[in-house]
Amino acid sequence: MLAFRTRCAFLALPAALATLMLTAAGCGNSTNSTSTTASPYVAAYKAASWGSTVTASFPGSCEMMLTTTGKPDYTPPAYYLVPASGSDTVVAYTAATNTALTLMSYADIEGSLKGVTATLNICPEKATSTTAAGLGAIGYLISGTAMFNPFEADGTTPAVADNASYTFADANGVSQTAMFLDQCDSHSNGNTWHAHGNPNCVTAQVDSATGPSHLIGIALDGFPIYGGRDIDGNIVSVAQLDACNGIASPTPEFPSGAYHYVLPIGVTTKYASINCFSGTVSTATMGQAKRLACNMKIMMAMLRDRKRSGPAMKNEMSAGAM
Repeated sequence: MLAFRTRCAFLALPAALATLMLTAAGCGNSTNSTSTTASPYVAAYKAASWGSTVTASFPGSCEMMLTTTGKPDYTPPAYYLVPASGSDTVVAYTAATNTALTLMSYADIEGSLKGVTATLNICPEKATSTTAAGLGAIGYLISGTAMFNPFEADGTTPAVADNASYTFADANGVSQTAMFLDQCDSHSNGNTWHAHGNPNCVTAQVDSATGPSHLIGIALDGFPIYGGRDIDGNIVSVAQLDACNGIASPTPEFPSGAYHYVLPIGVTTKYASINCFSGTVSTATMGQAKRLACNMKIMMAMLRDRKRSGPAMKNEMSAGAM
């Protein structure tokens, strides 16, 4: 059984749930004296390289509690493309859904990002049937950011296939490139920083360029998440994975082999991220996790309304495209 607690920035949630939101976190690992030999995954999670924006603690022999700040531990680009609304200046369109995009600075986005506290089962077992990975968080990465399924809000378009970019000169004449999804296949939906595909700036924190993938996160069912290379450093193909992007094979943490999820390298289809869970996830956990899947267009519009009084965006937008 898993417990998950979070809050969507602009949606009204039950007070009991909202009070569980934590928006500050410390650095690195935090463990208690409890240990177990019941599952091979426990030691791996305790030894994982949790980043500066997430704290891991272990309140029970098969429990891990992650507390995040909601912010990535890597340096995001200064600007992003977000869905346009109302009188926003449209500067680009997404590749697949032709969604109109406008420019927003990361500085304006950062203030809305909220942390979460999630308690996860770290003694997972395969279930008799799979569970679809819905919109919202499907797991968490060592970067302190959420992992989402491959799709945008329509539930059918892979986000990594719906990217766009816009190059312009900022108010200081410096060339800037804004994207819908950044170099980490990640962006914000107004309150949660999350990835839709292989987050190469996260894998780079623990992997060499051509070496094996190491553990970079945990799915809501407790199975670990990895990048796209096998124990020999070879790229794992989608054909090697099951329907949930899972595989039982050796990894640096499990040299004798263990079941884990893989985020394939360079894949822009529905297999770019995890489509389903091979382990058990409760209905309540799935429902609470889905609260993170706020409507990006509405939330970004609300965020712009809050930030519009600042001069930064007006200066950048008046600079024009290069």
